[in-house]
Amino acid sequence: MPATEEQLGYGRYLWWAVAGWIALSLLSAPGFYLGSRLAGESVHVKDALGSALVASAGWAAVAFLLLIFTTGLHGRLKRVNWGVSHLAFGVVLVWVLIVLMRWWNWPVLGLADVLRAPDFFTALASGWPRGLAIYAGVWGLCQTGLLWRRHQRLQRRFLSSELRRLRTQLNPHFLFNTLNAIAELGYQDPAAADRTITQLSSLLRKSLDDSHQQEIALRDELDFLRRYLDIQQTLMQGRLQIEFDIANHTLNARVPGMILQPLVENAVTHGVGRTGSGWLKISSTRHGDVLVIEVTDNGWGLVIAEPHGQREGIGVANTRARLRYLYGELASLELLSRPGEGLTARVNIPFHEAFAFDENPHPDR
Repeated sequence: MPATEEQLGYGRYLWWAVAGWIALSLLSAPGFYLGSRLAGESVHVKDALGSALVASAGWAAVAFLLLIFTTGLHGRLKRVNWGVSHLAFGVVLVWVLIVLMRWWNWPVLGLADVLRAPDFFTALASGWPRGLAIYAGVWGLCQTGLLWRRHQRLQRRFLSSELRRLRTQLNPHFLFNTLNAIAELGYQDPAAADRTITQLSSLLRKSLDDSHQQEIALRDELDFLRRYLDIQQTLMQGRLQIEFDIANHTLNARVPGMILQPLVENAVTHGVGRTGSGWLKISSTRHGDVLVIEVTDNGWGLVIAEPHGQREGIGVANTRARLRYLYGELASLELLSRPGEGLTARVNIPFHEAFAFDENPHPDR
């Protein structure tokens, strides 16, 4: 059974507590070492570090329990009750810590005088105020960590929703253009129009199956692209020649779903379509840690066709935005124009075969 989000959170909190414990021990170890030397004792560095680890363990445990307690209260209590609950929790934790110190003769960082008190009530009176002050510091650090985690989670949700928005913009754009072309074909060749509608249905089903994933394997992206180009070849009635030059070692590379379709549509509409017929080439290769995918047409290029760069419509703009959101500066989209000869759209993506960005790497489960 897969772990729940709450269980994953507890595991993360344990790592936070351990990391804080080690950091606090390293910071306090020099104090233990110098204190022992000033007292005239012979002490080794590892002994000072061991003492610091033992003394810091209590506050690491407090931090772990505090993180769990805060998560359990989040969103369940009003602000006033939330503060009172945290104060009561701190009072109880410090009390338990002092009891354990007296019981086990356990030196806890910042509360050493508790062990020197003649009785428990004197220890409680001397250690409780300082313990609550240290607890407040631990509480502040824990709240900072939780706020950072929530900020990161909100950023991921925003990124996911923005990527979905960009992708859903492409779907109606592609569908409108295809249906419009099928409508024109219906007057000339009704049988071909019927076959194209069937192909379109299969293509849309494939698009919906992959819609929940941000990244898919390049082989799956190419399978989708071939279905799309089958429709385009039917619509252009044999006037479109297509060539694939795909390196085998790139087939398992992860790419954003439907990243190539708008570039191919752009090439067919503004490149091949202008001459009435032509060819289109899709290629992929790997250069070090970069996957390079190119879509090349033999149209007129940017300078002659669009001297002001107007060829960058919604498809190219959304492709740039998706690459920026997913990879930042590590990815790029270049339009390389050959005036009068064609244009190449080159996509550079970090090469990886793992499921780094997949929301569900196993869509069939």
